[in-house]
Amino acid sequence: MQKMGVAWRRWRTQVKSTSYDSNTPLEELVSIRPVPHGLSSEVWKRLCQHWKVSERSSKINRENAKMKKGTHAQGRTSIPSLEDKFFKENGRKPTRIEILQLSWRSKKKSGVPVDIEVVRYENLLDEAVQRRL
Repeated sequence: MQKMGVAWRRWRTQVKSTSYDSNTPLEELVSIRPVPHGLSSEVWKRLCQHWKVSERSSKINRENAKMKKGTHAQGRTSIPSLEDKFFKENGRKPTRIEILQLSWRSKKKSGVPVDIEVVRYENLLDEAVQRRL
């Protein structure tokens, strides 16, 4: 089954790279005669529609990713795992703020904040805590 999946992806990639142009309108792509690679016209139409929708989604996702702020550096580590590790190191349960601070710092770079927004958020949190105390 794995070999079939690899062969299918390779073939689909070849069809897309040789016959599909993202700059061409969908109507023109669907009307290509003869249909590329011996596909039925219905299958070719569905492939083209799928690729167009994927491009739109990909573009939207890229734009949304650029607007994202406050990226975490937690990876696959769950919050309960972070809490447990903190408890073992410090002998007490971490506060919510401490959990946020743990998840915003890079483990690979010795605790460096992952971006500039993290520093701003941490400063705002510190100010709020100081006002509260």
